[in-house]
Amino acid sequence: MDYGILFLPAALFPAIPLMMINYANRYSSLSTLVRKIHDDLIENRSSKGELYVKRYLEQIYILRKRLLLNRTFQTLGATSFFINLISFFFGLRLITKTPDPSMVTMFIYFYVAALIIFAISIALFIVELQLAATALNKHIEDLEEL
Repeated sequence: MDYGILFLPAALFPAIPLMMINYANRYSSLSTLVRKIHDDLIENRSSKGELYVKRYLEQIYILRKRLLLNRTFQTLGATSFFINLISFFFGLRLITKTPDPSMVTMFIYFYVAALIIFAISIALFIVELQLAATALNKHIEDLEEL
């Protein structure tokens, strides 16, 4: 039997966990930023003006979007990994038994589903990166005014 069919999910297998590590690191840095803004805002809320609070509210709005995107692309990445494992299962069944056309179809469907979900996850990651750049621009605006 041809073992080449297992190459497809095997090629995707290491990519997903590596991206999920990247996703987790982004989440960790995002949560640190949220905690810092929270502490800073609580500590300085009475001593600073309304403009100061308005800027923080703009940052908080962006952070909410980023958190939603982060949660979504992490969930999609994990789902993609799980579906890729299922395609491995069907691929192994194909090489250990007499190929059944329905088994080939299931293998292809699950592999393509894993690819599509992973692609959506990466697309949302790109959107989150753009929002992160927007948030950094807010900080640069603050520095320019000083």
